[in-house]
Amino acid sequence: MLFVTVAFSMVYSAAVVIFARPLASLFSDNEKVTEIAVSTCIVFHLFFGLFGVQSFVTAMLQSFGRARLSAIVSLARQGYLFIPAVLLFPMVAGFNGLLASQAIAELGAGMIALFVMFHQFGELRRALRHRGSRAIGIAG
Repeated sequence: MLFVTVAFSMVYSAAVVIFARPLASLFSDNEKVTEIAVSTCIVFHLFFGLFGVQSFVTAMLQSFGRARLSAIVSLARQGYLFIPAVLLFPMVAGFNGLLASQAIAELGAGMIALFVMFHQFGELRRALRHRGSRAIGIAG
């Protein structure tokens, strides 16, 4: 599941970046609007490949019955990381700050998801090791 979600996110992101100009041209003939749309598409999809990790981690945590932790990971991207970024960065850097706010929130959410994923994998390994040593102790 992790491979599929990350691969899909990366392919989608690459397609949007590669075809940003033709896509934007579908909606406007104005060159200035097209330029803004192209740069917006590119910046918004810089770290979109991490969305696959976030989706995987959210589903994994839900399947483990870790609803609160799943909510923390899920709400990062468009919630508690994005809202402050979209309010703060435009004041500091204008329109570029507005564009950067999505990319920064996406990167932060991806980093949180990766941290939680590796932590959960570590807990699983420890639990499996503990269960295995208990089974050996019982049998021996």
